[in-house]
Amino acid sequence: MYYFNQAAIDRVPLDLIQKAVEQAYHLQQTNACRMPDRIHVPDRENTLLVMPCFSDAFVATKLVTVFPQAPDSGFPVVNGMVILADNHTGQPLAILDGAALTARRTGAVGGLAIACLTQDSVKTAGIIGTGVQGRSQAEFLLFNRRIKTLWLADVNQAAAHNMARDIGDTHPNVTCRIAESTRQLMKDSQVVIAATTSSVPVFEADPSDVTGKTFISIGSFTPEMKEFPDAVIQGADAVYVDTLFAAKESGDICRPLAEQIIPRDKIQAFSSVLERSVDTEARTVFFKSVGMALFDLTAAAAVFAWGREQKQGQQLEV
Repeated sequence: MYYFNQAAIDRVPLDLIQKAVEQAYHLQQTNACRMPDRIHVPDRENTLLVMPCFSDAFVATKLVTVFPQAPDSGFPVVNGMVILADNHTGQPLAILDGAALTARRTGAVGGLAIACLTQDSVKTAGIIGTGVQGRSQAEFLLFNRRIKTLWLADVNQAAAHNMARDIGDTHPNVTCRIAESTRQLMKDSQVVIAATTSSVPVFEADPSDVTGKTFISIGSFTPEMKEFPDAVIQGADAVYVDTLFAAKESGDICRPLAEQIIPRDKIQAFSSVLERSVDTEARTVFFKSVGMALFDLTAAAAVFAWGREQKQGQQLEV
């Protein structure tokens, strides 16, 4: 059995992780997976989340602990791991750092959406939220498109400046700018990515402001969270979700549906995009991701295969 920590997972080539995400969509589209609802196990104010998923080849189980008081002891609120096992024998194959794997596969979810829903000619983009997820989104954005100007915004200005500096070090051809406002970022960007946990829209917009842009919402994963104003989903020519559960889980989808701002049949599964060509010219597109255990399974399997081939990761005696 192998163990892959953050450093090992971060060494996996981006194209392998993005191909693993694409494979997850194909398994989803062909019903070649079994993905039970995630299990919530409360213990006072703490929570254990168990997210299992089965393919014909593998079983993956993500274990996530949410301990609100952990920072008092110097630890993060959320911790996790992914356990990958063989689905023929049940034998464990690998243990992977859950936070690192989640960051990479979620970045690849956004990256694949950019690859499929935007034109090659896109040159400007903006990212709202410069934490771990914002950085991962930037990495896959720049992997898929030759961005010349990247706008950044965050309530923590120091975090935005740090991210701009780091991108400048790794991508010298990209000009990073700190936006004076999120509205300015939106107006000056062809692609707008939000990776926040905001409960209110991160900018104000009229329908005319959003025309011809691609919006990607990564952060809102509860009905109480909402990153984009209604003008985005209302003005979109197409609305895609990584899983149809997003219509219940994310405030960016469930609230406009409940308020009858959009009809339910406007919401399409992103997996359908991979089965046909999509005209991206002059279209306004909204993509919403809430994540799913299937992404963890295919990404973990890709890391495991790469690790054995490249002799990466730590082999454990069981």
